[in-house]
Amino acid sequence: MLKYVAQLNLGNAALGSERSISANEVCETVDAKYISEEINHIDPLVPPKVAEQVLGDFCEAVARLMGMGFAVQLKNGNDVTLRIHPDIHVRGGNINLARAQQLDPTVTELTTENAGRLIDLAGGVTVRVAADVQQKFTELLADQKSSVQRQGTKEVAYVEKKNTDGGSTDDNGGEGSGGEGGGTTDPNE
Repeated sequence: MLKYVAQLNLGNAALGSERSISANEVCETVDAKYISEEINHIDPLVPPKVAEQVLGDFCEAVARLMGMGFAVQLKNGNDVTLRIHPDIHVRGGNINLARAQQLDPTVTELTTENAGRLIDLAGGVTVRVAADVQQKFTELLADQKSSVQRQGTKEVAYVEKKNTDGGSTDDNGGEGSGGEGGGTTDPNE
């Protein structure tokens, strides 16, 4: 059974959004032991202990391959269901002309000639892991024909817009929150 909470969002000044209602999933967490038992149910020739060991080594193997420049695709039959890859961004967020001029006041335009140097001046890049779910995975979930049940409702407070002087008027982490990369606001968080 899939569970969700109905959520009343009181708005977000930075996004210009007003009140809205959304639905958000409520999930419990399973570990490699539980997944290995499911693998054994699907294919009894794979012992749960073997599946658990493989799952235990999975993250390290994928990280090694990504470190060599590969993206990893998991498939169901011939269809890709999940793609895991390195996700590289400019440290501190993308560089527009205003930021470029903060990094180097002599810059008058952004060009292919100064792009690399400006990234270096910004502190280089950040690397994290990203996973992209493909349509086939959604189809596999739909094939399970799970029931959906609401588990309640909750209200999310209005999010104030951050001050332009770098301070914050909200109670949701304030200045300096958000980890490496900064400079952007993710409306999905």
